[in-house]
Amino acid sequence: MNQNNLEALFKPENIAIVGASGNPAKAGYVILQNLIRKKYPKKIYPVNPGEKEILGLKSYARLSEIKDTVELVVLITPSKMIFSVMEDLDRRMQEKNDVKAIVCAAADYGETKTEEGIRRQEALISTATKYNIRVVGPNCIGVIDNESMVDTTFVETGVPEARFGPRGGVSFISQSGAIAASILMIGASQALPVRFNKFISIGNMADVDFIDLLEYLEHDDTTRVIGMYMEGYRDGRRLIDTMARIVKKKPIVVLKVGRSEKGASAANSHTGSLAGSDRVYDAAFRQYGITRVESIDELMDTLQAFDKLALPQSENLFVLSQAGGPGIFCTDAVSKYPFVKMPGISGETRKKLKESLPPMAVVCVPEGYADITASATVTNHAQSLQLLLEDDKVGGIILITVIPTFLPKKELAQALVNTYSNSRYKYEKPVYFVIMAGDYVKDIRETLERAGICTFDTPDRAVNAAKNMIKYHQYLEEQNSGGECL
Repeated sequence: MNQNNLEALFKPENIAIVGASGNPAKAGYVILQNLIRKKYPKKIYPVNPGEKEILGLKSYARLSEIKDTVELVVLITPSKMIFSVMEDLDRRMQEKNDVKAIVCAAADYGETKTEEGIRRQEALISTATKYNIRVVGPNCIGVIDNESMVDTTFVETGVPEARFGPRGGVSFISQSGAIAASILMIGASQALPVRFNKFISIGNMADVDFIDLLEYLEHDDTTRVIGMYMEGYRDGRRLIDTMARIVKKKPIVVLKVGRSEKGASAANSHTGSLAGSDRVYDAAFRQYGITRVESIDELMDTLQAFDKLALPQSENLFVLSQAGGPGIFCTDAVSKYPFVKMPGISGETRKKLKESLPPMAVVCVPEGYADITASATVTNHAQSLQLLLEDDKVGGIILITVIPTFLPKKELAQALVNTYSNSRYKYEKPVYFVIMAGDYVKDIRETLERAGICTFDTPDRAVNAAKNMIKYHQYLEEQNSGGECL
């Protein structure tokens, strides 16, 4: 793999958009607008023979007319134009030899399995190969790098950049453009909108594929956790071997579809990639410590937890709830996973909890559980959290609160931030804050998340993230001890 040319996907010296448009209803408009809004610091060159200026930028009739260096080209023209576009690219490369990467966002290529679609894809790839140009797509939504401010997608989140949180360590690869767009939109609709580190929609994988990107992200210091939406891959053994090597350095979280026979058939018809035996993939994921999730919600929650929280150092997870029903719901969810334990805490911690809480509070019935009741104050929340963090038998905590109208929200948020953020245990023991429910508590969740704390909508979502982190920790422990894999 040519790492230098792959680098041009994320840190290019100038970008040309072939098929840029002045029509807000066109994808070529949104791509250009996203780059401008992101304040991409280098130069952007719209290419459209029908327009002289688009969004205040000079438009060029052809790629070959641009005098300056262009390392990344985004293709958003109708697929039938690919032959003339490639002829123009050929002219440019013979003269300047500067383009290193292409993002082909248009569809109607090889995924159609038609003779014409295959011919178009071959024209794209043959020209790119001639000049060692790397190609993402076709049939994708593009690439984002929130460090270099590259955004070649046509996804409009509707959220001002100022509203997003700090750039995190989550990098994501998606085989589906629609899933990729949905995940971007879901991330943008969180209490604190999610800013991914890198985000790549790979579509048909005519050139750049999972392994190329996994190997790039393996050595990317800004990527702490890798997420994947996966339908299939032509060389499953090589893919698993690559993932097995990387997962020892950083977690990999996968939403793989095609579990059923019909789902596998649909995956094949979508991007043209054989889904392979799901049972084989599932067994390999389990063996090599690759985290497989069952839903988009679990995917998002687990990625954020791995990014923001310390990896648990034990399987002991304490449930601390301000409300009985959600606490019981959470306890049931924890009980589904035999490898997750609810710990018995020390007698001293138990005594201090009882002394600090309202008389009706339930402490350690059952073990590993406390209901501090709806009458719990801000101080009760903070003190209970601090006491449990200090207990040696507690490896992590799920803290659940359903905030009544008489409990001051801002004060509670700040008390939880201060207690956890200022504790040395933040770097040893993850706390999964479940702040229920909905828009009523959105401001509290934003306060916590701006402080680098992970929050969840419901107890079961927190449990899913926690059990995935515990399982990954156990896998690493088994590897370090030379024991058998999970």
